[in-house]
Amino acid sequence: MKEPRKSIPALCLLLLFFCGCAAAPKITVRMDFASPEAALEYIAAQTRVYAALEAIAHVHVATREGAYPLKLAVLLKKPASLRVEAIPLFGPPAFFLSIRDRTLKVFLTETRAFYIGRATGDNVARYLPLKMDPEDLIALLTGTCFAPAGPVTLLQGSQEGNHYRIDIVEPLKRRSVWVRMTDGFIERIEYFWGEQRLYRAHFEEPIRREGTVLPQKITIVSEGTDGVSVSIRYADIQFLKDIDPARFNLDTPPGVEPVHLD
Repeated sequence: MKEPRKSIPALCLLLLFFCGCAAAPKITVRMDFASPEAALEYIAAQTRVYAALEAIAHVHVATREGAYPLKLAVLLKKPASLRVEAIPLFGPPAFFLSIRDRTLKVFLTETRAFYIGRATGDNVARYLPLKMDPEDLIALLTGTCFAPAGPVTLLQGSQEGNHYRIDIVEPLKRRSVWVRMTDGFIERIEYFWGEQRLYRAHFEEPIRREGTVLPQKITIVSEGTDGVSVSIRYADIQFLKDIDPARFNLDTPPGVEPVHLD
């Protein structure tokens, strides 16, 4: 009758073993960037400059006047090439936009109006809910940050908790970037003009495709007078090599007189 008691010490040791395994700390890799230049070099290595991104973008735009959804076919390539086509529920696309060689072109099929002008932030904001220069816009849509080179650009780096913060400072602009030190993923970007914050962007759900890291979800909030919030979720993501630059150009439709924006 006393034989079962002999198993009690063994059972206790077994329980202690499993409890010890459950309580073992999780080992995580931490990236310590030596400088903001090193952090930007790492980020650049995670994004292919020569490959174009093609995807379907499910977009939700919220303004003070209301909210509306969009479904867009997007083709973009760094540093400043973009093509957007609106996908309607029925019928052919009613909206086309292209940016190539710092030229913006827009075609509205319902009114057969064709617009052409410089790809400035002001002109872009006429047709997209974001007032940004092409380099900043394309970088934002790929979950990265445009860092202009030159003697007037100052780079600053600092550690903030589990993030490495990079400040890209120009005479009038500042871009602040928060990079996760656990995996090097850009989680947040803020854009400033002087001391005024214009935009803040948050990136989520990173995926890796063919050596490129891309957020599947992007949320952009404008803190200016327009107060626009844009949420973007990518689907059917593809990276295209050796793409023909002509795909980023809109040809003037036959019989349509272009309207010049500038």
